[in-house]
Amino acid sequence: MKDILYIGSQSRARQRLLGHAGIPFKVLVHTSDEQPRHGVNEFKDYVLAVAQGKMRALRLPEATKTEDTYIFALTADTLIRNPATSQIFGKPLNKDHAIKMLAAQRLGPVEVVTACCLEKFYKQGDGWQRGESEHWVSSSKIEFCVDEESVETYFKTFPAALHCAGAAMIEDHGLRYLKSINGSYASVQGLPLYELCEKLRKLGFKL
Repeated sequence: MKDILYIGSQSRARQRLLGHAGIPFKVLVHTSDEQPRHGVNEFKDYVLAVAQGKMRALRLPEATKTEDTYIFALTADTLIRNPATSQIFGKPLNKDHAIKMLAAQRLGPVEVVTACCLEKFYKQGDGWQRGESEHWVSSSKIEFCVDEESVETYFKTFPAALHCAGAAMIEDHGLRYLKSINGSYASVQGLPLYELCEKLRKLGFKL
């Protein structure tokens, strides 16, 4: 019998990736404000701190309502940084903000970092006890160029881009704007699948 991965993410891209990989999952809610609790200097550490904050704020299923003796939980976060200016792109506040983000990305390659927190919890009484865990980051560089003439078409095709880091969606129609990628295509979409599968096996997840 396969295990189920509980994910603290509403991202349809991540859910789609898990479906492609054949990993059964259920979606949980987290109450994190997606801001690190402590100051961090390195960009990778910043993104990892956000993902770790989501894990701390994850609402696990009630232990008394499941027969499972253990569960696996995953949180992740993806952010974009312009290496030239150190400007960090999260989710746009609105369409105008998204247009400015896309314009900045036309100036040159940007760094895309996805951080993941995978943890195994064991049932203990009426609750869960944290067990083994794997926390890691995956970094890629991309050139994503949506020219000014194509911006309106881009948002009409991808209204969900307003909910993505940097307003950048590289799948489907978005591939026409992806000039280059150096790194993991899945990670840029929000979840480094190869590394995730390796970590799941390491923690004993039955695929």
